[in-house]
Amino acid sequence: EACKIPGIGRKMSEKIVEILESGHLRKLDHISESVPVLQVFSNIWGAGVKTAQMWYQQGFRTLDDISTKASLTSQQAVGLKHYEDFLERMPREEAAEIEQVVREAAQSMNPGLVCVACGSFRRGKSTCGDVDVLVTHPDGHSHQGVFKKLLDSLWKSGFLTDDLVSQEDNGRQKKYLGVCRLPGPGRRHRRLDIIVVPYDEFACALLYFTGSAHFNRSMRALAKTKGMSLSEHALSTGVVRRPGGLKAVPGLPLLTRTEKDVFMHLGLPYREPHERDW
Repeated sequence: EACKIPGIGRKMSEKIVEILESGHLRKLDHISESVPVLQVFSNIWGAGVKTAQMWYQQGFRTLDDISTKASLTSQQAVGLKHYEDFLERMPREEAAEIEQVVREAAQSMNPGLVCVACGSFRRGKSTCGDVDVLVTHPDGHSHQGVFKKLLDSLWKSGFLTDDLVSQEDNGRQKKYLGVCRLPGPGRRHRRLDIIVVPYDEFACALLYFTGSAHFNRSMRALAKTKGMSLSEHALSTGVVRRPGGLKAVPGLPLLTRTEKDVFMHLGLPYREPHERDW
C-alpha cells in the first residue's frame, strides 16, 4: 500500500512498514543523541538549523557551552539571554497590555495614530509567541517621522530592553524587532515587532502580519493564478510573469482601503481573523 503512494519508493516504504510493525525506526538510533541538542540550539532566537548543526559539530552540547565557548552574533546573544522567556508563550491578556503600551506611547505624540496588534493575537488565540504591532495614520502622511520617536519614547520609559533589529526598511515600511518587558515583579521579557506603514498599504500589511503563514501562502497563490500579486504592500493586477515565475510586468496596485477589499478583488468571501488559522 505504501508503494502505491505517489513519491514513495521501495526504501521509504520499508521504513513505513518498520514503523507500523515495531513502532520504531532503527535508523533514528544513530542520530537520537543529536536531535534534542539541535532542538535546544535552534530555539535560540537568531540561530537556525545550520547554526545549530555547526555548534554541534564544534562539540557544543549545552546552553552553557554556547554561552562560554560559541561565537555569537548580537542577536543570538540576546536570544540566549532571554532563552526561557522567549520559549514560554504569553497569555493574550499580556499581549493586549503590550499593544496598549505601544498605542499610548504613539498617541501621546499624535492622537490620530492607529496601532493594531496582529499575528496570533488578532486571530483570537489564547496564547501568543510574540507581538506584532502595526502603526499608521489615516491621513496618509502623519506616520512619517513616528518610527524613531516612538522607539526613543519606549526605550526612555524602560519598556524596551533589547534591540534585535533596530530598523529594517521594507519599501515605505519601517520595522523594528526587539524585546520588551511590562512593569511589575515577575514579568518576562517578550518579543515585540513594531511596523510603521503608510495608510495606503495598511490593509495589505494588516492581512499579511495577521497570518497565518499558511493562509497567506494560499492567498498569494490564488492571486498568482488570477494574474495578480499580493504582498504586505499591495494587491496588484495585470502582473505578467516569466516562465520561472519572476515578474516581467509588476502590474498596477488596486485600491484596498480595508482587508475586505482584498478578499473582494480576489473573488473570495471575507474571512474574519479567527477564521484564518489554517
